[in-house]
Amino acid sequence: MEETTNSGLLALVIGTLRETAPELLDEDIQMPDCALAHAPAAPKQRLLKRCLDAKGPDFILAMGQRIKVIGFDPVIHSILRSPSPVILLEKLQSFERYTHASHRTRLIDSGTSHLAVERESRTDRPPALGENLLMLGVIKAGLEEIGAEYVEVNVLHPDARCARISWSAFNAARRETPAIILENRKREPLRVYGADEKGPLAGKVIQAVSADVSRNWCISQLSADFGLSPRSFQRRLHDEGTSLSDIIRAIRVREACHLLTGSELELTEIGYWCGFSDSPHFSREFKRALGMPPSQYRQFGH
Repeated sequence: MEETTNSGLLALVIGTLRETAPELLDEDIQMPDCALAHAPAAPKQRLLKRCLDAKGPDFILAMGQRIKVIGFDPVIHSILRSPSPVILLEKLQSFERYTHASHRTRLIDSGTSHLAVERESRTDRPPALGENLLMLGVIKAGLEEIGAEYVEVNVLHPDARCARISWSAFNAARRETPAIILENRKREPLRVYGADEKGPLAGKVIQAVSADVSRNWCISQLSADFGLSPRSFQRRLHDEGTSLSDIIRAIRVREACHLLTGSELELTEIGYWCGFSDSPHFSREFKRALGMPPSQYRQFGH
């Protein structure tokens, strides 16, 4: 059975290398689909090994800072709404269990200004040094985002499977309001495969669909709106690394995640708002993307 990883972590590694060390990337590497929780683990493992050999451990640890700018990822979106460091770790552990992650994070000890964690494996292959450093970097950046100040990571084992993470003070980030939800949408731009909101056509399509998520969008309507034939419309999106169906699916998942964590709307209302045909369709598609039903995701997000 193929080993998988969180798609957001793979996107984080690829995005970092595209900006800072493109020579370490495979020519045919593609961004994973942000609306699917899983991606093959092999590309991430291969890239982290190259990073470790070429750039050293501090480079991988610093990759975690990119969760602040990586764009929308369902898991990171929920984790960054944690009211405390311990809850942040609990959410991370819950997602690892629900998505049957091969490598998991265990909380060994916690206090008012520290966490002690250990990385462990559910398979015969233990997590490699690069994988452990990446996760520690993500936890560090996540703690900073939710209100921890001057966060430091002290690695306690040569392969970084054990570490103590400490901070000088913690001031919980402000709770979400409708205005903050809109602000967060701007901070979490959509990523679908290699295309994002900066794509010439994909960006315009994302903007149009996001403005009316519940609408039953079709290629003939949108292509006409942009003065293109359906064939030219599809070809241009393909050249930007995506498709209309991928964009619509990713937008609906993103919108559902925002509403599940930032509103008190009923699940049926959220499903309707996001354009799903009915409640079973909403639950089925959401679970396919994240590995858990909307109700469970809402519990993690609060």
